Amino acid sequence: MQTNRLLTLSQAAGILKINENTLSALAAAGQIPHIKIHSAQSSAPQLRFNTFEINDWLSQDSLSAVSDTAYIEKWQKRLEEKFPKQLADLREYDKCFTPPRKPKGYSLVKFKNKKLGFVYHVRYIENGKLVPTWWSTHTNDLKAAEEFAVSNREKLLSEYRQRKALKKGEGCPGIYSIFKNFYEKDSSFLKKNEKRGRMLVESTRKSYHNIILGHWIPFLKKNKIRSIEEIDTPLLARFQDCCLAKEIKRQSVNLYVIAVSNVFDYLVTMGRIKTNPCGGLPPLRVKDGEREIRGCYNINEMAGIFSRRWGDEQLYLLCLLIYSTGMRNCEIDRIKAKDIMRIKKCWFINIPESKTKSGIRIVPLHDFVYARLKRHIDKCGKGPDDLLFCQGGGAPLPRQRYTDANIALGMLTRQGRVLGPAAIKEKLKKENIVFYSGRHFWKTLMNAHDLGEVEEYFMGHKASGDVAKLYNHRDKQGQGRLAAKAREVFKILDRSLFAGRA
Repeated sequence: MQTNRLLTLSQAAGILKINENTLSALAAAGQIPHIKIHSAQSSAPQLRFNTFEINDWLSQDSLSAVSDTAYIEKWQKRLEEKFPKQLADLREYDKCFTPPRKPKGYSLVKFKNKKLGFVYHVRYIENGKLVPTWWSTHTNDLKAAEEFAVSNREKLLSEYRQRKALKKGEGCPGIYSIFKNFYEKDSSFLKKNEKRGRMLVESTRKSYHNIILGHWIPFLKKNKIRSIEEIDTPLLARFQDCCLAKEIKRQSVNLYVIAVSNVFDYLVTMGRIKTNPCGGLPPLRVKDGEREIRGCYNINEMAGIFSRRWGDEQLYLLCLLIYSTGMRNCEIDRIKAKDIMRIKKCWFINIPESKTKSGIRIVPLHDFVYARLKRHIDKCGKGPDDLLFCQGGGAPLPRQRYTDANIALGMLTRQGRVLGPAAIKEKLKKENIVFYSGRHFWKTLMNAHDLGEVEEYFMGHKASGDVAKLYNHRDKQGQGRLAAKAREVFKILDRSLFAGRA
């Protein structure tokens, strides 16, 4: 048999599993049956709850009465007015048990819009800082704007970082920053390459840098390329086609690809990409019509060009050197009178600061060429430590000295007239000489006469350790081998370049 009991406030709240304050509020509002008991120990009456009455109260669907909105609002207002300090203390204490609010990582702001009235724009927070850029969500619906902000966060921030990297040129964060800064003077990329033995002369660096800025980067932007991974062999083939459409010569387009390929080689070395996309791109074949003014393709038509009188003596000697020795123009710029040496009755030029791995390189110097250099040294009063070719005051020669126009004008006698562009082109075509093809001419000539492994050694290309040791000019036996090969070179030059010489 069930017995009737009176429950204290805490007992009744525990049975109902609600807060004691909630139960007190229900009693104060008359929403739950209760009685008040006065005791001598307390001035305030104590609440008691009859178990049978609680049972009847629950059976009468009393919950709907409790949830009455009007009553709750009225009661809340009364509490706020009567107990402001107590409620403030209670809520402050409640913060200790409230889970921290997870930041959204963005903020939405309304911007005026003629069509929609207003449009939400999102601004992201990254690393605790506001990103100084707004992005339109293209909607005035708050929920849709929030979805846009969440789903497009990584994409928009990635594009922002790439634009920032391109503008500042910092480090190596983006594709455009890499290409833009790779060939900059004293760039960190070139310094790392130099440590690996991959050096560029100043003129080549400038040329490659202009190619990247003037042709390659505009091409990438036009095709909306945003990452290194988007560049593949088909895209490079389209780059070739784009250059050809601008009527750029095929050999020049091949040079453009080399400038780009060097950057990819660096990225492969640094582990940024796995393969160089230029590796699968075949170079453009040079048409016969484009070969006519390149001496390297006309080895049988060069005879006698240096036996004629030129109007510019310095330019004559520059061209004579590169066509008869295969030296680079940067190497010619550095040679001094003391670098001309004699080994076993043969003249050689010891090239200072050679680009070869060992830093040592000498090239055979034909007697005909030596005689003209000696005359130039005596005429200009050059000392052992003076540069053979330089401007007044010892400054290096300007690159303009090596242009096609200067070559053509230099071949005229002092009584010759000034040439226009068409006449310059015709002169070069007739004489088969272009300064930058001289090194190719020398290699092609030696190749055609099967000079052998020493050809690479004289060219300053990478040669095996055995070859370098075999032709070491500091060794007596090596000197003998060098002189023997030099005489072979002189015979080849006599049959081709100097044929018919008086």
